[in-house]
Amino acid sequence: MSFDTETLYALLPAIYRIRDAEQGEPLKALLAVIAEQIEVGEENLAQLYDDQFIETCAGWLIPYIGDLIGYHGLYDIRPGAGTSAATSTVDPLTVARRAEVANTIGFRRRKGTVAMLEELARSTTNWSAHVVEFFQLLATSQYMKHLRPKNLQCPDLRKWESLERLDTAFDSVAHSLDVRRIATGRGRFNIPNIGIFLWRLGAYALTNSPTVQFPGDPHRYLFSPLGNNTPLFSRAQSKDEMSPLAVPVDVPMPISRRVLDAYLDSYYGPDPKSLLLYINSNSNPVLPDLIEVCNLSDLTDASNTVIGWAHTP
Repeated sequence: MSFDTETLYALLPAIYRIRDAEQGEPLKALLAVIAEQIEVGEENLAQLYDDQFIETCAGWLIPYIGDLIGYHGLYDIRPGAGTSAATSTVDPLTVARRAEVANTIGFRRRKGTVAMLEELARSTTNWSAHVVEFFQLLATSQYMKHLRPKNLQCPDLRKWESLERLDTAFDSVAHSLDVRRIATGRGRFNIPNIGIFLWRLGAYALTNSPTVQFPGDPHRYLFSPLGNNTPLFSRAQSKDEMSPLAVPVDVPMPISRRVLDAYLDSYYGPDPKSLLLYINSNSNPVLPDLIEVCNLSDLTDASNTVIGWAHTP
């Protein structure tokens, strides 16, 4: 309940309000001063509650909350160039520190989880990342009350995807125990080991880039404007702290023919997807139903960059 002047004045007996009105309302003026101080007290109480959270606390409290969680900045955060107190009511230094402390609190709450490690790797390196718990890929004798149907000693040779991703960041094939030190680069698959895979090379988009005709065939084209045998890469998707673990479409890795054929809808389409084709620059994009991914490397060595599509006028 807000105790403003009118609310306080209405609480008085009617006889006092009548006499106060006859004398020029001096009592109402006094209540206005009292109501102003009550409003200050209410605002202070509301701010005391807000100060318990990093998102809503006052700026001077940010370093104190940071000290409580042991926050130490890695970089000397300074206001952005061209920003001054005269032109902006929001201090960029305060905003940056608030965001860092908030992220640190989030990391502390989720410490030890794979999702936190993956987000931390992306935040500190600005590269796409994927974290793997290698004990999940160990071939073990399974307990009947905790079955893992996908964790098989021998992989299913009829399933191409698990074999294609063998020894990559998205490997799902069970491995035998390797007790060598992981620092040597070989002892990955052990119970205490966790792997952090980083993609330091990004995928850079080409917009309205003309294709190059394949030598000897007018119905085949190369994506590289130089006619090079260059693989296509998936476009890394932006992820936030609530995102699940990265999947192959989230990182800048080469797109194989099998993957593109099986997951065409995940890679083909307008922004932010990885690939979009036009018959010419002024027409509508080619529909996914008209695209057929296949091996067109009979005239040269194997390539991921040759594509053909069926077009009906």
